[in-house]
Parts: sequence; C-alpha cells; structure tokens
Amino acid sequence: MRGKASFIAAVALVAGLAAPAQAAAPKKAPAKAAAPAKTAAAPAAGAHAPSPEVERAMLYLKVLISGLQSDKVEPPAKGALVGCIYTNSLQKISDSMDKVIAENPGKIHRENPSELLSAMVAICGYKPAAAAQPAPQGR
Repeated sequence: MRGKASFIAAVALVAGLAAPAQAAAPKKAPAKAAAPAKTAAAPAAGAHAPSPEVERAMLYLKVLISGLQSDKVEPPAKGALVGCIYTNSLQKISDSMDKVIAENPGKIHRENPSELLSAMVAICGYKPAAAAQPAPQGR
C-alpha cells in the first residue's frame, strides 16, 4: 500500500499536481522584483543625468549590440566584438574608442554609428581578410 502511495505521489509531483507550494513561491518573487524596479526607475526620472563618460559608454555599447545583430557585419567581426567585450571592461573599450576618435579628428564621428562600429572592430583586433593578405607582387 505504501508503495502505491509513494508511486502516486511521485507521479503527481512529476505531473505538476503537487506543485501548489511551488506556485506560491513565484508570486512572492515578482513582488520583490517589483520593489527594486520602482527604485531603479526613480533615479532615471530623477534630477541628475549620467556623466559624459557613461553617455559615451552607452553609445558604444549600443553600437556594439547593433553590430552583433546586423546581417551586414561578417561573423569574424562579430566574433572579435564578442571577444573584446568578454575580455575587456566596457570602460576600457570606451577609453580606447575615445582615444581613437581624438587621434582621428574629422574621420570618426560619434554621430555616425558605421564609423564607430568600424573603429570598434579595429580596436577589438579584427582585420578583414583582404587587408590581412599582402598585395600580390609583380615581376
């Protein structure tokens, strides 16, 4: 008799019939998650804006994400971007981007995402196959 009861309890558990205790737990979790969302939204609507450094970091992150989502960016370039963000902090990437932009006035504009993406891919170490191969030498 105990064997049947254990078996039925196990089947009920697997089938989700004995999950009312588990169903109660997620109800508490969203309530806890809702409280931080309110406090997180308050600073966004608050009095101070992010620093210029943070604004630029957000721009560079948007460019990086757009590059990863684009069908026009080659997979090896996407791999370089992922490797870059994986091994470097966003601050380090942002500092490198700022340095490259400062060293190339008039060539790279923050208003042009394509130029930013090209600079970022280069900073991250990607070299296109055509540029990586030496030009053929004539006789």
